[in-house]
Amino acid sequence: MVNMNNYSIEITQPYDLHQTLYSGQAFRWEYIEDTESDQSWHQGFIKNRRLRIRQSETHIHIKTTEKYTETEISDVISYLRLDDNMETIYAKISNDKYIISAIKKYQGLHILRQDPWETLITFICSSNNNIPRIRQLVNSMSLNFGQKGKDEFGVFNLFPSSFELYDAGEQSLRDIGLGFRAKYVSAAAELAVQKKINVNELINKSYQYSLGELIKIPGVGDKVANCILLFSLDKLEAFPVDVWIKRVLKEVYINKKNKIPDTKIRSWAQEKFGPYSGYVNQYLFHNRRLFEKSIMKNL
Repeated sequence: MVNMNNYSIEITQPYDLHQTLYSGQAFRWEYIEDTESDQSWHQGFIKNRRLRIRQSETHIHIKTTEKYTETEISDVISYLRLDDNMETIYAKISNDKYIISAIKKYQGLHILRQDPWETLITFICSSNNNIPRIRQLVNSMSLNFGQKGKDEFGVFNLFPSSFELYDAGEQSLRDIGLGFRAKYVSAAAELAVQKKINVNELINKSYQYSLGELIKIPGVGDKVANCILLFSLDKLEAFPVDVWIKRVLKEVYINKKNKIPDTKIRSWAQEKFGPYSGYVNQYLFHNRRLFEKSIMKNL
């Protein structure tokens, strides 16, 4: 019998763990059945520690082979953004029927606070890609280049560091399927190794300054930069514009009377939706993407 360590964090406001983990923000969480406990868990990594988490009505439950102190518990709270004041956020963003409907449908969907380096690389890989394919590439990079480990759950690989991706080189990245993205991942790793970029430092900088620094990195345009800012650097005003966001904005908000050039959509949306534009973005994205998925399933 394997000895596990179990912890619980009380939920004091709306939270939907499943919707949050699988809403296109993070790509290494997996849904598993635990035969010993006969319960379903989400297995992933926070601060390079593997853990399993699940949600009950009142708590987030953690199962790990390591002993957690208050520091590790705080890391989980931070990653899941359990301390975001959703009452305030919902009050600020509930400005129209479409957003209100999306909130009701996916109440408790949160933004995550992920590792900036991993977020940079995973969203470079998101270019002209879909979620299943991004997951495949991220897992392949980890399997081939990340540090190997073993715990009571079995063998695992961490997401590769900048040094590990730099050592791998562009051709090895191409060999595992990154295609044209390989040169950008390789270039980002080289810049990080040479200490020409440090995305972690941007968490304390302004949105505009951080955006300007990120788009200097090869393979990082406005959309990818805003994903990194939103999902790892505490910039809740960030507003990534991808095909789904562009589609829903044009269907619901932008018409012939207020036609807006594609290059101006992001700034227009930030002005319209305010300081929590990132939360609006995530609800719009998730609602529109899953709506399309449900239509395709019923065809």
